[in-house]
Amino acid sequence: MIVRVYSKPNCGQCAATIRKLDLLGVEHVVEDATDPQTLAALKELGYLSAPVVCVGVSNDDMWSGYRPDRIEEIARRIHAGR
Repeated sequence: MIVRVYSKPNCGQCAATIRKLDLLGVEHVVEDATDPQTLAALKELGYLSAPVVCVGVSNDDMWSGYRPDRIEEIARRIHAGR
């Protein structure tokens, strides 16, 4: 399962999200949410704040902001599948 975090510099919620993913052993890729094309794509999807977390190849599950409940749910799903 691919977990992608669209993050921006000096973002406390972004840092907290990445720390929680690390703590729970969830492999993830961090993308730059300030890249103009990335930013435009996220805005087109309706996201106006960082981080934006996308789970799955087709982004089956997406949310924005620091959501420890969602991160824990993803961790359970990933670890159950191993």
